[in-house]
Amino acid sequence: MIHKSGDWFFISTKNTSYVMRILDTGHVMHFSYGACIGHDAEGLEYIHDGFDVNVGCCTYYDEEHPRMFMNNLSMEYATVGKGDTREPAVDVRYSEGLSTLDPVYYEHRIFKGKDLGAVPCASADEDNVETLELVLKDKVVDLFIHLFYSSYEDEDVILRSTRIVNRTGSDVVLENVASLMLDFSDCNWELLSFDGAWARERNITRRKLHPGITVIDSKLGCSSNEHNSLVYLVRSDSGPDYGEVVATNLIYSGNHSERIDVGPFSKLRLVTGINPFGFSWTLADGESFTSPEAVVTYSSSGWNRASANFHSFIRKYIVRGKWRDRERPILINNWEATYFDFTEEKLMDLAARAKDLGIELFVLDDGWFGRRADDRSGLGDWVCNRKRLPGGLEGLGRRLHDMGLMFGIWVEPEMVNEDSELFEKHPDWRVSIPGRKPAVCRHQYVLDLSRKDVVDHLFSSLSSVFESGCVDYVKWDMNRTMSDYYSASGRSSGMGGFFHRYMLGLYSLLQRITERFPDILFEACAAGGNRFDLGMLCFMQQIWTSDNTDLHHRIGIQEGTLMGYPQSSMGAHVSASPGHQSLRKSSIESRFNVACWGAFGYELDLAKLCAEDLEAVRGQIRFYKKYRPVLQSGIFRKVVSSDDNLVFWASTLGKTTIVLEYQILNRPNTGVQDRLRLPFLNRSGVYRVEARRQIIRAEDLGDLSKAYGKTVSEEFSVTISGSLLCDYGLCLGPQFAGNGFCDGTRVLGDFGSRLYVVEEIG
Repeated sequence: MIHKSGDWFFISTKNTSYVMRILDTGHVMHFSYGACIGHDAEGLEYIHDGFDVNVGCCTYYDEEHPRMFMNNLSMEYATVGKGDTREPAVDVRYSEGLSTLDPVYYEHRIFKGKDLGAVPCASADEDNVETLELVLKDKVVDLFIHLFYSSYEDEDVILRSTRIVNRTGSDVVLENVASLMLDFSDCNWELLSFDGAWARERNITRRKLHPGITVIDSKLGCSSNEHNSLVYLVRSDSGPDYGEVVATNLIYSGNHSERIDVGPFSKLRLVTGINPFGFSWTLADGESFTSPEAVVTYSSSGWNRASANFHSFIRKYIVRGKWRDRERPILINNWEATYFDFTEEKLMDLAARAKDLGIELFVLDDGWFGRRADDRSGLGDWVCNRKRLPGGLEGLGRRLHDMGLMFGIWVEPEMVNEDSELFEKHPDWRVSIPGRKPAVCRHQYVLDLSRKDVVDHLFSSLSSVFESGCVDYVKWDMNRTMSDYYSASGRSSGMGGFFHRYMLGLYSLLQRITERFPDILFEACAAGGNRFDLGMLCFMQQIWTSDNTDLHHRIGIQEGTLMGYPQSSMGAHVSASPGHQSLRKSSIESRFNVACWGAFGYELDLAKLCAEDLEAVRGQIRFYKKYRPVLQSGIFRKVVSSDDNLVFWASTLGKTTIVLEYQILNRPNTGVQDRLRLPFLNRSGVYRVEARRQIIRAEDLGDLSKAYGKTVSEEFSVTISGSLLCDYGLCLGPQFAGNGFCDGTRVLGDFGSRLYVVEEIG
């Protein structure tokens, strides 16, 4: 709900309020964003501290307003040149390089639904979404700033975006256009960011904020594995289930910047949007520029509530198409089983083994096209190699369909090898600077998607593949980042417009492809998680989380990812042991227990599994199919543990909760049992708690096998009241004990885990 009362604007959701005020100068002041306060303006002006503060030699607005210090005022959208020296939301150049702007309230409108001008953007339900368009105009030049606020009431989410309209009569150059700016009246917040690199994406970093500017950004030409655009501001005493949280994310896949400025008067400003680095956009008179949309949510009860708000919003309004609400199939990918060394019959043997175990989708990875025999050749030539696949993709697809399996393929359309027919015909389509030798990664180069002819070619060639190949699923990869920023199209010579024009070209291609093939399940990939963002999820229903499938590393990667993205969007597979990235040995049961929290599959050679592991996989698939709705679409929570050696996750749908218990290292003879406390359950209910039956192999136990034989199957089932489970917790077990041999030794072992099914039965 959006309401105007005098000079006040109130944007409300189920549990939150966003409040602004128009000052007598016409400036729009940000009053607050937080817990719901209704829409009564009476008395609000007496609890804000923006005026009557002695700030010494700081400039004040004008002689008529000697107590209006812009550098100490909470602004809704800050500019430069009028005394506010904190991070600005917008920076322009007009009239031979001038940058000072003084925008004030011009007009507004409130309407159902939302303006769908940004690409990509969230969808809107007119019954649940209402939008405020607040228009500011500079006092001197005819430059208009349209601020959009869309209230998604049921999800406790507000969408923000900005449109700059030039009516000055001459060109204006945009150097920075933030999607969202938030001013806070104090700086007693800490920052959670989601950082890393290839194979260690989106690990949570918590840091205190000090005077100055903290920057989280990407300059890679993509949303990046180094710093995700998702950020949380949390109170110092907050945790998963308690404390204030404000969290934001961008619906964008390119360079982004999140700037947190603790100013000279202990106030905090958050600015997020397209990264000003590498951005310069010329607007002719009459033209406009619309920023990507930013998503913001508030929680008074910790991180879990904020992440749940994001999950619900993304499932309903970001992910779309046939697969939005459908369960994701269990897949097997041939890559780690064969790499480039495969034949059609070898693939069919792997597929037959997969079908026998209950797998639903077979994915053919790299190597099926052009003269691709390794990573040095073939990229760009999207024509099936008939020497490898005599029947073509269509023949392989039909054989798999006849077997009862869905068929998926891997593509990397945005890249090209020099050793390819496409590069030989169109060397100017490569992103490179004339006269300079371009940087290279993985023997490949980036195609210039800022060019319409490149986008048109890719649409045509990919359409031919998808039409003829009986394709049900596409893994869309992107295995290198940008360098040598230049486009030979003549429209954008340098990097100022190149990065964003590339993203607009990519989005145009994805829009056309997904509309042409609405039945295909698309999974985005970028060397793992180098482009895990809301922009890609507008077109592709899931994203490969990381090339690193080691279970212990995946705990950190997936826990960080789930702070902003739902389980159904997160590709997670069981791979071989030792892990290819970590060389860590782990049981196939524990690998499943971690991987099953998302869009699930396998990526290993089934022919190399022993009988016990095959039995384990068969049981895993039965379990996953039974509880797939809970694991893909349930409400995810990180459960607080008193032991930093243990990790607990929970996902709840209806009366069923699945719980992961993960142990980092074995600790013998601790004298205590692990305790599971689930404070979010129904205190008046009665629950049955059962451990998933899993196979523990002799080689996983080491010398313990002398006491316990070849395999051990855990059994654990108790009935307990909701009040005890919520308030006191359940002592988990069993542990190995007895026979005078291994008293006090845990079943779990190093990097061991269990899954529990918690059912409300009364």
